[in-house]
Amino acid sequence: MALHTEMWFPTPIWSGKIHTVNNMDVGDYARHLKIATPGVQKSNAGGWQSDSIRTGDNSQIDMLVTALNNEIEQIVQQTGLPPLELYNLWININGRGCYNIAHDHIGAVLTGVYYVEAEDNQGNIRFDRSDNARYFLPEIPSNVKQNYFNSQACEYKSITNALYIFPAWLQHSVGVNMSDKERISISFNYGAKR
Repeated sequence: MALHTEMWFPTPIWSGKIHTVNNMDVGDYARHLKIATPGVQKSNAGGWQSDSIRTGDNSQIDMLVTALNNEIEQIVQQTGLPPLELYNLWININGRGCYNIAHDHIGAVLTGVYYVEAEDNQGNIRFDRSDNARYFLPEIPSNVKQNYFNSQACEYKSITNALYIFPAWLQHSVGVNMSDKERISISFNYGAKR
């Protein structure tokens, strides 16, 4: 007898790159905001995080939002979700030694990050399994390859132009920036249309 396998309650992470945004312009805008505003303290340990950014303030961020809307629409069609809209987006600037603690995005359905300026050694984004499997799965021997089923966490590289979108309930964090350069990213939330 061959068993039929079905995947229920999956945790997808969508990834890709956006090349239509002028990251230099967005980086300059981000640094200007950092000087002009005190920012907020949320998941950032050190570093600077803007308050919510409005569309219409920067043409390149508006281009990013257009690209995000297109990607979200495809995800909605793929997953059978109802139409979603952008709730908010904000800028993160993390210098040496700064990182983001594990958190989720209550109130949203999908969340994500776009990397404006990022490179090796600046801290990857880490996703932690949140279904309590750690209490049930045996320890995986070092000679067994970790996979989607037996892993407790996974990491994606923080690199310029990278886009990661994931369910808002997925716990995630960003590692310590070990570089002397600032890592600049834009995070966002999408939720049900109001």
